[in-house]
Amino acid sequence: MLAASRFIQARPIFSLFTSTAVTGTAYTYSVEYYYSLEKQLSPATLPRNYDREAIAQYWSQKPVSVISRISTIAYEVLPLISSYIIDFKLFPSAEETTRKELELQHAKELRLALTRLGPAFIKLGQQLSIRPDLLPALVLKELQKLCDAVEPVTDEVAFETIRQDLGEEKLSQLQDIKLVASASLGQVYKAKLNDQNVAIKVQRPDMLEKVSLDLFLLNNYGLFLDTIFDVLTNQIPFHVDFIDCFARGSYNELDYENEAQNQNYFKKEFEKRKCKVKIPFIVDDMTARRVITMEWVEGVKLSDANKDQIRSLIPVGVELFLTQLLDIGRFHADAHPGNLLVLKDENCLCLIDFGLCAEIDANSRKAMTAAIVHLLTGDFDSLICKDAKELGFLPENLDVSELKPILIKILNEGLLESGSNLHNRKRKLMSISNELNEVFFKYPFSVPPFFALITRGLGLLEGIALSGDPDFDIFKASLPYATKRAVEIYGSQSILRLRRGSTNLN
Repeated sequence: MLAASRFIQARPIFSLFTSTAVTGTAYTYSVEYYYSLEKQLSPATLPRNYDREAIAQYWSQKPVSVISRISTIAYEVLPLISSYIIDFKLFPSAEETTRKELELQHAKELRLALTRLGPAFIKLGQQLSIRPDLLPALVLKELQKLCDAVEPVTDEVAFETIRQDLGEEKLSQLQDIKLVASASLGQVYKAKLNDQNVAIKVQRPDMLEKVSLDLFLLNNYGLFLDTIFDVLTNQIPFHVDFIDCFARGSYNELDYENEAQNQNYFKKEFEKRKCKVKIPFIVDDMTARRVITMEWVEGVKLSDANKDQIRSLIPVGVELFLTQLLDIGRFHADAHPGNLLVLKDENCLCLIDFGLCAEIDANSRKAMTAAIVHLLTGDFDSLICKDAKELGFLPENLDVSELKPILIKILNEGLLESGSNLHNRKRKLMSISNELNEVFFKYPFSVPPFFALITRGLGLLEGIALSGDPDFDIFKASLPYATKRAVEIYGSQSILRLRRGSTNLN
């Protein structure tokens, strides 16, 4: 109880600190007054399509809004960090029951804080919600509520959005409208349209401003990192471009017409390749900028399925991800538990929510396929000397003779640990991460921009897989599709190389 009381007392202390630091000038002028000045002096408007410079121009004219947002983030985050340090590091409880109670309390506070902070932070929570290798089960269960149980806006507000974007006549065609889920950017209704069940996703109010402000802060954070790293390390500045790729995908996610186009595109591509996945069809004339209507599907979240179902469907999910990444060249980067469903009538995956997608050019796809082949076969020499340069991780003219033995040692340690339990895997990955950080400081590394969304998508998929199989190994799971693609690109000899690689991994 004493520890719990420390948690509750932390917020007022930091609230006083942050409010004093940020709003000291409020003794003379109110924040509302400055907001009114911003409205008068802001001729710029936010673009419909992502434009970093236009967004920066918009928010540079609203300094009070920017400072207020930074203050809000500090107000929410600092108490969480301080209470965690106090309860679990400085004064940890020796009683298991007390620890569990505190863990649950912290998880609830984290979920509520992320919800209050808005879409960007909710998506961070969604990503963490399926990482049993990073967080305890109690925390995961609480964070999974962020996938489809965020506090909704009223029906009146949502219906007004439909009315504004589609018109009164279209709204009147919808019957038996019922709210079924509420997520970070919008909420989903089930309704009847011409005697057919449909799902209608309606965007929350003011999402463009809220998301663009967080992306503006994130881009400035990337600029800060590039400036610092340019001085302190030999890294090639990459953070701005890396974050920019994620920001572009997140911003375009606010355009539901863009999402509808993505969904129609992937439906056609998956059907052409006979992929074992269902994509709901879009009702085009009931779709607009902030409203999207599609076929209703009955299913449960993949993460909520039983472990046998998860284990049987994860190979499908892995092949689906690699098909997008290495073959189609465009991929769904937001496959969190709420967007991967198991259909009730059949043991089949259904993929929804195509707002956050990214593209990879043909040369990068070929280089990535080669990199996977060389990784699986243990050909680290080709991976470092050729693939890393073609993908942009290392400069073309860099002499890797000194770097190569260091990376080979790190890669060997990482692969030898594959197939172990979560605890050992986590410990090994942290060790490798620390070693890689030291290497990054000494050598001119950079990270290709599209890896921001690749790592996000892969992390989400691996997290779901680990919930069904703690010994899941992404390397082995990638082997069947990598074999097929290698044959298509390099010929049948690649099969023998991959089989040798598979033996090495086992």
